[in-house]
This record gives sequence, structure tokens and C-alpha cells, in this order.
Amino acid sequence: MLSILTGLLLGAWHVVSGPDHLAAVTPLVLGPEQAHGERSPSRIGFAWGIGHASGVWLVGLVLLAIGSLIPLELVGVWSERIVGVAIVAVGVWGLWRVRRAGGHEHEHPHHADHGHGASRSAVGIGLIHGVAGSSHLYGVLPALALAAGERVGYLIGFGIGSIVAMGLFAGVVGLVVGRVPGSRAAVRRWGLLVASLAAVVIGTAWVALA
Repeated sequence: MLSILTGLLLGAWHVVSGPDHLAAVTPLVLGPEQAHGERSPSRIGFAWGIGHASGVWLVGLVLLAIGSLIPLELVGVWSERIVGVAIVAVGVWGLWRVRRAGGHEHEHPHHADHGHGASRSAVGIGLIHGVAGSSHLYGVLPALALAAGERVGYLIGFGIGSIVAMGLFAGVVGLVVGRVPGSRAAVRRWGLLVASLAAVVIGTAWVALA
């Protein structure tokens, strides 16, 4: 039980303390399609968390099996670069959506498809972070110090903690933006613009600092 609780706490902290995580999810949460209720912000966050947890579990299984054969430092450098590129891609996508929404505020023939697309994108981005990000260091390595029976519990707790934390974060973002006075579509468009620019900056810095 202690290993599970530890995993829950570290998983939640790992997600909400990572600017790369928040920068990757926020543009998806504030996408123009979200203004019409096809996908709640929390569901987008949970989708990202599921992808992230799946990636962490996959990395965890590999490290527990053959961790001593993997050059973690070299893998970590290239992994962080991949994550940075993914964040920049999310930011560019958000900027494209801002430009597109600006000229088509009243034309939304496929809202449901957009909502499903945002969820799928969130799962994919989360999976990239789970597999290629620093999760194998902060999330998985502590499990190597545990007894065999506690490792699985820790990894399960870490994944569940990351899912719940990102779902809550996305829900809070959606709630805050929804309470900002003014046109709902305009507020979300400006929010998406700021979040997308931040994603491009953070992603570029992530690649450079790696």
C-alpha cells in the first residue's frame, strides 16, 4: 500500500510540475471545438494522462527487464529532444486553429469529429511524453529500488496519479477560462493563442536545453 500511495503522489506531482506537460495539454483543452461542449476539458486531460501512463508503464517494464543494458543518459537526451519537438508541434497546431477559427466563427459542421480528434491527439501526445520524456527517470527508476512485489504497485500508482492530476488540471483550466467575461469563443481563441505561443517557446527551449 505504501508503494502504491508513493506512486500516486509522485505521478501527480510529476505531471503538474512539468511545464512540458502543461504546455502540451493546454492548447488541446482550449481548442475552438471545446467551446461548443463536444469534449469537456477534463476528458482531454484524462486522455492525455492515459497516454502518459501507458508510456510510463511500457518504459517501466523495459527498464525492469533490461534496464542495466540501456544507456540512460544518452537515451534521455534524445528523448527530451523528441518531447520538445512534439510540444512545438502542438503549439503550431494551436496557432493554425486560432487562424482558422478567426475567419469561421459561425461555421462548425463537424464539432463531434473535432472533439474525438482532440482526445486522440491528447492520448498520442501523452504517450510520447510517457515513452520519450523524463518519466523513465522520475517515474520508473524509484521502482528499481523496491522489492519485486512492490514494483508493480508503484508503477500502477504512478500511472493513476498522472491520469487523475492531468484530468483535474485540464478541468480547472476549462473552468477558469469559462468564467472569463466576454464572448466565450473569443476568450477561448485568445487563450488558445497564448497557450500555443507558450508551447512553441517551451518546446523550442526544451530542445535547446537537451
